Amino acid sequence: MRRKTARLLLSGGILAAVLSGGALALSGGDSLISLRELNEIFLPKAQTQMEERMNSALQSTYDQALAQSQGESGGGGGLYSADLRSRTFHQGDTLTLPAGSGVLALAGTGEVVHSGAFIDVTEGAEVPSGSRLTPGHRYLAGEDTSAVLSVRSGAMYLGLQGSYGYEPGGGDPMPFVDVAQGDWFQSAVEYVYGNGLFSGMSADRFSPGTTMNRAMLVTVFYRLAGSPEGELNAADASFTDVADGSWYAPFVRWGYVQGVTAGMGDGSFAPEQSVTRQQILVMLHSFARQYLKLTPTGTADLSIYGDGGQVAGWARDAVSWAVSAGLIVPSGEGTLRPADPASRAEVAAILMKFSSLYLYPFPASDIG
Repeated sequence: MRRKTARLLLSGGILAAVLSGGALALSGGDSLISLRELNEIFLPKAQTQMEERMNSALQSTYDQALAQSQGESGGGGGLYSADLRSRTFHQGDTLTLPAGSGVLALAGTGEVVHSGAFIDVTEGAEVPSGSRLTPGHRYLAGEDTSAVLSVRSGAMYLGLQGSYGYEPGGGDPMPFVDVAQGDWFQSAVEYVYGNGLFSGMSADRFSPGTTMNRAMLVTVFYRLAGSPEGELNAADASFTDVADGSWYAPFVRWGYVQGVTAGMGDGSFAPEQSVTRQQILVMLHSFARQYLKLTPTGTADLSIYGDGGQVAGWARDAVSWAVSAGLIVPSGEGTLRPADPASRAEVAAILMKFSSLYLYPFPASDIG
């Protein structure tokens, strides 16, 4: 508590200094300023200067504690870093942090187990053993402390200062900092990424919570079909809102010709529209029937779910089949959420389950 209080006092002192004597202080002439100048010019600059001075003071405190701890412990570990330069680690990697070692968590998920005192310098509080690090926070292994940091996400960016040991995890991990061991969608993301069905939204972000639009989804179905270029090149169809030069135009045409999608029913496709949970199930049902020439069987009584009556008439057969096959799992409240936008993680989970039921008889290399 005293550490947090001291930090608040530090913040107040810095703000007072900025307001009283910094570059933004009123000088000479008229001492009155307009409300607009106060809100739009003075206060934003004062806040910026306050944050810069707080960060400088925090860094100074961190460096002093680090130097003192390293002097007491005499260092240790097999590697050494003189600054908080960013390094990239991958899922399964472990780092041993002796007393005096400093860590800046930049992105990704890591879990620390320790004996002694592992300090969140940003918060001014001790971190319980077994906790996950918070991105943007700085940490310090205290006196007589030994800590082991395990990387749980596909990739993790860390700044390290002082001595540390490093043990690579091996394997070929995913590059994503936002997919970690223990996440409910981890195995689904591994499946769709490993089979080439999905790529990341960037080099190191999968963005599991981002909704998927209709153009993305029909492209995924093309990959799920084995990326048949002959069918893609031969497909001929047009929609009022799909330009010939757009990246998704060939995939939309392929999806229409193969019976995977019929568009919106008014001559449009709505490529940028987020796909709903019931829409993906209708397209998946059509893909199974029209493209794979399968006969999906099984039905579920949708009336037992709290929002079963909200399933659109055109989607009821597909949703009933999907529920019976376990492609979607009702929420803890007993709802299906048919009209909710589907996230990338949800779509990945649905496709992994579908593949396990209908596609595993085919070679995995034929998918994606």
